[in-house]
Amino acid sequence: MDRKDGTTAAGPRILALLGPRTGDNNQVLALAEAVAAASGGAVDVVRLQHNPLRLLPTALLGAGLASLRRASRAQLVPPWPDLVIAVGRRGVPAARWVRSRSGGSTRIVGIGRPRCDPALLDLVVTTPQYGVPPGRTVLEQPISLTRQTAARLAEAAARWREDFAQFPGPRHALLLGGPSWPWRLDAREVERACHALLALAEREGGSVLAIASRRTPADLAGRVRDLLATARMPAALLEGSGERNPYPGLLALADTIAVTADSVAMVSDAVATGRPVTLVAVRAGGPGGAWLRGMRALRLADGDQGTEAWPLLRGLGRAWGGLVRRGLAGWPRDLWFFWQGLEHHRLTEGRSAPPDAAAGAVARVMPLLRARGAGEASPGSDPPIPARPGGYASP
Repeated sequence: MDRKDGTTAAGPRILALLGPRTGDNNQVLALAEAVAAASGGAVDVVRLQHNPLRLLPTALLGAGLASLRRASRAQLVPPWPDLVIAVGRRGVPAARWVRSRSGGSTRIVGIGRPRCDPALLDLVVTTPQYGVPPGRTVLEQPISLTRQTAARLAEAAARWREDFAQFPGPRHALLLGGPSWPWRLDAREVERACHALLALAEREGGSVLAIASRRTPADLAGRVRDLLATARMPAALLEGSGERNPYPGLLALADTIAVTADSVAMVSDAVATGRPVTLVAVRAGGPGGAWLRGMRALRLADGDQGTEAWPLLRGLGRAWGGLVRRGLAGWPRDLWFFWQGLEHHRLTEGRSAPPDAAAGAVARVMPLLRARGAGEASPGSDPPIPARPGGYASP
């Protein structure tokens, strides 16, 4: 395991299990860093690589390493951590395996949608689009965990201020995500948002700056680049990667932010800045969109609005909801519920004190660590797994 900061700490050891998606990994690291800061602990990082068995349901994989490649298995060795943080379903079997090897003392926090009974984990930190059923181990928050803290934003502002000097304020930012089945970007909506920002800058002065993500289709990024290149005011599509990725600087120095609504991570980053945020609409079209809308109706029928649904719809919704609550099924990822939560909490209006998702999660994690220190076993502990030579058990 790689110690994230290269130091040794007297506080708890926190194991961050990373996967293939940058947005997911940033959520894991955001919580790991916040817990380490609150507890005096240190973060170890393991980048998990999976084999085709990752496609099996979480319930079939249980607590084991069968879905990991050999190099990843070799990184999971003693001393066992006090806390494991994983995102989605891929890291759940490995996290449960580590807890079993620790004799049940390691605590597990899952982020997003673990696709298993939440009671199998010590805490699930989630957002509304996943429909994780409420329970004593579930913390649902209106935005996802983000590393864009006030301190990081101030640091990014200082670092990028000179680079952005050629783009006068107020700076209007456009953040571009990409298609994620069944959601797809609507090029007309993106162009409409771009024109609106240019018109705003023409009326009030300032500049327009856009940035694309890895998921942004190349042709759409090219159309935005061409629009900004011909603007009558300072405007550009920013590009760069690694240490020269201008994304943190744009978040820190923008005065308003428009972001395509497909990316919960980017929307959450934008909200965390406290600036006014505009969502650029995305569409769920085709058969996938029709299926999603049908499942949304069932989910609503199972919830508070169920009394207003037709009896058959209410019955189907509650039947499926019962399977979800027992960990036997799940609701599809439906961004409509995330957007409704933003509107309900009025989070896109721009506030001086935006919600701190990491602080809310840390408040739930710290008691888990104190209980571990008192010698209490994890409520969701799996049976101990016998050791084998080489540092890991047979999956």
